[in-house]
Amino acid sequence: MKRKNLKIMILLVLSLSVLLFGCENDSYTDENSYRVYYLDSAGEKLISENYTVSPEAKDTVSVATELIHALEKNGDSDRYINPIEPDIEFDELQLDENQMSVFFTGAYNNKTGVTEVLSRAAIVKTLLQVKGIDKIEFFVEDQPLMVGGESVGQMDSSTFVEDLGNRGEPQSRKVKLYFADSKGQSLIPTETVVTYPASEKMAKLLVDSLIAGPEAIKDQKTDGLLRTLPAGTVLNDVTIRDNICYLDFSREFAELLPNVTSDVTVYSIVDTLCELPSISRVQFTINSGVREIYGETKGFNKALERNLDIIRS
Repeated sequence: MKRKNLKIMILLVLSLSVLLFGCENDSYTDENSYRVYYLDSAGEKLISENYTVSPEAKDTVSVATELIHALEKNGDSDRYINPIEPDIEFDELQLDENQMSVFFTGAYNNKTGVTEVLSRAAIVKTLLQVKGIDKIEFFVEDQPLMVGGESVGQMDSSTFVEDLGNRGEPQSRKVKLYFADSKGQSLIPTETVVTYPASEKMAKLLVDSLIAGPEAIKDQKTDGLLRTLPAGTVLNDVTIRDNICYLDFSREFAELLPNVTSDVTVYSIVDTLCELPSISRVQFTINSGVREIYGETKGFNKALERNLDIIRS
């Protein structure tokens, strides 16, 4: 009888051991398996693949770091677009409570449009799976990521859904543009509503609106207002860093308007852009070249603050 009880006990222990080891293996698989998100080959939507992190990655930062490196690849089949391109170097991760800060080099600012939105969403969606990460913020050269002239700030799952949901739908926003008065010696503020893709940079949109001139404004009376930028001007590049907006214009910008002072031209741009909370100064270049004087405007080689004296209500 005792022997029979002993055999039953041994079987129970063995059964319990198998059950425990089986649960442990399942737990390991669940805790170490993630979905890594990529862009499809057309760059139009997200595709995910299973990924198992190495056993050595035990804490939140090490797991997130390994997932970041997975995002630098093109997936197992090498047929997807990786969200982090080779020229964009990932610097480091910092975890503060449940917020993860991801630092990139300046090359990240070259990402624009839908590609940037989808890539950012892929990174956020991948990292939010890691236990201990509830919010994510991107930094470029130690500065918060700016998109459309505004700081992206903290992102979570709801932000990700919103970004993807809006990427194909036009957005509307009230803005203030500064055009020249009839004499070309003062600025007149004009409020209007602009419609734009969600991926458009707001700073670029505002400058392009100034290039289009007051005649392009349809919801306001613009009689007596003059354009402030020469026809044919093209905005080559726009970058925002440390609250300074860096603008590079084509050579047409150097062709001064005969009926508008150079100060009006310059500060129509500066005062318009400084309406954005993320911009306090504007730095100009023309075809990547720096000029000390633009017409009669001196100090054109420096970052310029807004000029309220030139505005006439």
